[in-house]
Amino acid sequence: MALPEVIDVHVHLTRDPAQERLVFPKPGYPDEWYRANEPRVLDWMDDEGFSHLFMINYMDTNRMIASRLARMPGASEAELEGAREQLREEHVQRLRRFNAWCCELGAREPRLIPFPCVDIGIFYDVTVMMEELETRLAQGARGIKLHPGLGHYFPGDERMFPLYERLQEADVPVLSDTGSLSPAPEGGVYGEPLEFVPVFEQFPRLRFIMAHAASAFWDERVPIAERFPQVYFDLAGGFQGPGHHARDGHRACPIDDAPRFLRALGIERVLWASDAPGHEAGPQLRSFMSIPLSDEERERILAKNAREFIGLD
Repeated sequence: MALPEVIDVHVHLTRDPAQERLVFPKPGYPDEWYRANEPRVLDWMDDEGFSHLFMINYMDTNRMIASRLARMPGASEAELEGAREQLREEHVQRLRRFNAWCCELGAREPRLIPFPCVDIGIFYDVTVMMEELETRLAQGARGIKLHPGLGHYFPGDERMFPLYERLQEADVPVLSDTGSLSPAPEGGVYGEPLEFVPVFEQFPRLRFIMAHAASAFWDERVPIAERFPQVYFDLAGGFQGPGHHARDGHRACPIDDAPRFLRALGIERVLWASDAPGHEAGPQLRSFMSIPLSDEERERILAKNAREFIGLD
């Protein structure tokens, strides 16, 4: 089956193959198979048939800091707290460099649309978070990436409200991870779809992409779609079925239910995505193409909706 235009709205790029191999290791892969990185991404896109992709960047700084602190056996609480504060500042500066690179790459290559990461879970302080947001908006960020699960905060955390308000005012969209990652110690799951409802109620003009729509809690996304027309849904992680093991396995939407689920969300608000390189794009695309949709429905999800959402000519 010939493919129409494809836009992948959820890809994590790295600076070079060595960094990709470190962050997204795939045992047995030769070096040339690592292609979601700056030197190789355009050739990879051409081979896959992607016209554009959204660079959805995020760093799991909480895990990285915890790993470093675990190498300090016998340290006192005061020593650990001091080290934690130092590591947080180091990672904030590292994130700023990462975000700057993302936006600079997007400015050089119009096929790559930058969504740098800015949230309270990785910048820790509201003032610092907002300074970073303004810096990246001035640098040409086309959207902002959030990850409540890795950031260990609920999306309705009021510390996030200044960021939502500014993005709503600037008409700059958000793409946020949603699903089963990182249960909260106090109960609940940081990224459970229903946890986003207070945000959608408080900021009705904030354009929002809920990532991993077919993943765990997929049924919670249908009433969200019915209530909040500003919310879109990406398919990163895919459906569970023959030929593709979805991100959340048996908790993901079965591919046999995909047509009903996609139409319940609203075909015009669904965006194709892979979450590459953590999840291979090719098998997900082949799986999606097997879903019995009309040509118009398929073309909308694969590219037309993304073009309209982000404003591509």
